[in-house]
Amino acid sequence: MSVPLLTEPAAATIPLAPGEIRLEHACRTFDVRADAAGTLRGLVSRRRSEGPERIPALVDVNLRIRPGETVGIIGRNGAGKTSTLKVLAGIIPLHSGRADCGGRVVSLLELAAGFSRDFSGRENIYLQGALYGFGQAAIDARMAEIVAFSELGHFIDVPIRTYSQGMLLRLGFAIAVHLDADVMLIDEVLAVGDEGFQRKCLTRIASRITAGATLVLVSHDLRSIERACARVIVLDHGHVVFDGEVADGLARYRALVRDEEEAAGT
Repeated sequence: MSVPLLTEPAAATIPLAPGEIRLEHACRTFDVRADAAGTLRGLVSRRRSEGPERIPALVDVNLRIRPGETVGIIGRNGAGKTSTLKVLAGIIPLHSGRADCGGRVVSLLELAAGFSRDFSGRENIYLQGALYGFGQAAIDARMAEIVAFSELGHFIDVPIRTYSQGMLLRLGFAIAVHLDADVMLIDEVLAVGDEGFQRKCLTRIASRITAGATLVLVSHDLRSIERACARVIVLDHGHVVFDGEVADGLARYRALVRDEEEAAGT
């Protein structure tokens, strides 16, 4: 979960419409070996410790999401869900293939990323707005709505280093949904906070979708997926194993979890 991060659309052979998303033969791996160069012995030998070299996060993933679609991405831990969002947000690069989003992209991925902890909530709203290319007048016009949505009250003028995780979430989400994005990328945020705030988040997301925004939501909370999404993508070890109706996608996911539990003998 994060404070929203704005990314510009990547260049594409065929221009994308605002809100359109495309992944073509997307591949991404991660190195999980411990780096021996971090020790004195490693600096001398320049050797790396034994272990698996790389693990796949995305394996030849092809996706097309149309403007205004609401798509949930689900899967077991390590399936590649958050990696997909980070690639689309431009946070991490692909090793091969391409990832493109049309229009303005706002992501809520890692809680408090991009905030200045010594600034107040209000000052961070201006900071984030500037990072997204909004001038002071544009943020002034949105300020009252952002503050009201966050429900932070007088804490909006307190340094955010004093905030709880829930308060940071409220501020980050309030900023994200008031920046008129064409694409919203959200990771697990709806699983945090009380039920009333979750309902308010879903209502605000629905209003953005009505205005034409595209939603891609990653969550382990299947109820949030059911309420917010009309399409589900199931990932397993970096592969797309299902892409279609929500009910069928949730059934496929539950089958994967059941098979994993049976294999583990639980």
